Amino acid sequence: MKAITHPSISRCQTFTNTTPLLSSTISSLTFRSYTKNGAKPINSNSKKSLQNPNFLPLWSVNEIAQAVNGRIMKWGPPGTISTDTRTLQPNQWFFAISGENFDAHDFITTELSEKGCIGVVGNRVCENWEMGFVKVNGDSIISLMMMASYARTRFNGVLVGVTGSVGKTTTRAMTGLVLENLGLRVYQSCRNWNNRIGVALSLIGIPGNAGVAVLEMGMSGKGEMLELARMALPTIRVILNVGVSHLENFGSLEEIAMAKGEILAEAKPGDVCVLNADDPLVMSLPVPFGVKKVLFGRREGCDVRLVAAESTDGGHAVRVVLGKHDEMVEIVVPCPGLHLALNTCAAAAVATHLGVSLSQIQSSLSTFSPLPMRAELEVAPNGIKIVNDAYNASPASTKAAIDILKSIECRGKRVLILGDMLELGPLEVKFHEKILTHCCDSNIDLIGLAGKRFSTAAENFNLVKDTRIVVAQYAEDLAVEILKRISCDDVVLVKGSRAMKMEKFVDAIIAMQ
Repeated sequence: MKAITHPSISRCQTFTNTTPLLSSTISSLTFRSYTKNGAKPINSNSKKSLQNPNFLPLWSVNEIAQAVNGRIMKWGPPGTISTDTRTLQPNQWFFAISGENFDAHDFITTELSEKGCIGVVGNRVCENWEMGFVKVNGDSIISLMMMASYARTRFNGVLVGVTGSVGKTTTRAMTGLVLENLGLRVYQSCRNWNNRIGVALSLIGIPGNAGVAVLEMGMSGKGEMLELARMALPTIRVILNVGVSHLENFGSLEEIAMAKGEILAEAKPGDVCVLNADDPLVMSLPVPFGVKKVLFGRREGCDVRLVAAESTDGGHAVRVVLGKHDEMVEIVVPCPGLHLALNTCAAAAVATHLGVSLSQIQSSLSTFSPLPMRAELEVAPNGIKIVNDAYNASPASTKAAIDILKSIECRGKRVLILGDMLELGPLEVKFHEKILTHCCDSNIDLIGLAGKRFSTAAENFNLVKDTRIVVAQYAEDLAVEILKRISCDDVVLVKGSRAMKMEKFVDAIIAMQ
């Protein structure tokens, strides 16, 4: 082996109910695993992930008013909370929030009550509104955060907050999965709800009988993480890494580290911080007196040590060796990407601190499934194998994606499709040039680049005339050219920042005859 380098709240809650020692079996779901021959379903044996508004907490009109410091203008029955009229379910209250570019109050109509809405929380309602109404004054997003803080006081279980420049969502999902071994109901935030609205909605959605909650927490500027930490009050605070992301709002990596470190600033004695011992910037962060440190990484002396990792199963899985004290365990995670090894190690550090054994972690993570658009493998009807990593991109995650493509067994061409990496500040072109250098050193057969930043980088390197490289402004235009040059048995990896919408390229490949 070799060591590695590197909406509506009602529609997307992840809430799990388990019994001890059964975390490796999940009967009511079908996950997709991948072998050399393509995709195959894995069926599990115990009911776990429940994404259903029936499992959300009910809020009475009095609780809502107390939580937001609002005034009850019209009574309404108890219900759950939604912030999206498009997906609102019957017996839900609609929380109307407003931002710089939107005002959800504009969507409050009598048709909303006909859809089953039982009340509104916000600044105003429409004429002839007959359902419940709790009026708040001022910024409704602040009111939403007040409700979240109130919800946090109702939750007496363990709350895990996960942050880092890359890997937050995957680590959150892995942590939630392995904590099912505690025999408690485990609740996770939805998708990547990691900003102040997302974290607020995640807190508001914690069911009363949950024993553990795992939340993802992100930031793009100074002070944001402190705001989230004050709202969520994590019992366990995880920092995965500090890397180049949102650099347009910071002057240096050290400033990014300090902003990430705000999650630790007001931790209380008895709280726990779980830190990546391999990242000097993470380890440089001050930890308040009385807060326990739990370390993970490759270094000797870590509470959970990453002993080794390698790609296996034709690049479709990762074999990870973890050690804790004198115990060692080998885990095969059925997803591509050596970067997953450190995510596995972080999840194990949280879980073992709470009493989960390494053998239980091994069993659980052997069933882990890639999250949507995060190194998600799919074989299209036309035989082309797609690695859909289109959710977002940073220099570190893009380099990891290129390494995934290099490791996957391929009988045809290896094709790399990249969209611009955004929010990198004045050095954005330099970061794109570094990625192009890694591409050229990786023996990729065909490279497609979408966006002005990659276009500029390609021009700077005089690569626009290279027959292996196709450059376009938008993903749709790039797809037109690339689709002419790919065929059955090719492996295509697609990645780019969220705003680039590179999933359109994935859709085009799937639709290709």
